[in-house]
Amino acid sequence: MNIKAMRNIHLYLGVFFAPLLIFFLLSGCWQTFNLHEASDDGSYKPPTIIKALSEVHKNQRWAYGKIKPQPSMPFQWLVVLMSIGLLATTILGIIMAFKYTKPWMVWACLFFGIIIPCFLLWIAHH
Repeated sequence: MNIKAMRNIHLYLGVFFAPLLIFFLLSGCWQTFNLHEASDDGSYKPPTIIKALSEVHKNQRWAYGKIKPQPSMPFQWLVVLMSIGLLATTILGIIMAFKYTKPWMVWACLFFGIIIPCFLLWIAHH
């Protein structure tokens, strides 16, 4: 595959899936800190929109009030396609990085992109 085709695939997949990726990034951030759940002591109650959007993220359904519909199978397949698209654009991005920058810098970034998250998880055990 030539570089122009790689760039175009990278561009169009990235732009198409960008809104959904941004949604999952933001909703994943607040879920990391459990901002979508009420505290046990009642001191915190999440906003309704945060709870509703977290339902979309976690259960692929738009829950409103006490109504909890079944997960949306078409939405689940869209998320699978988004995951494949993100994987493809990431791989294409790495290939393009090797083509346009110094390979040692790409290898260093990949190395630290693996080591730093592992280290941060490891230090939680000590």
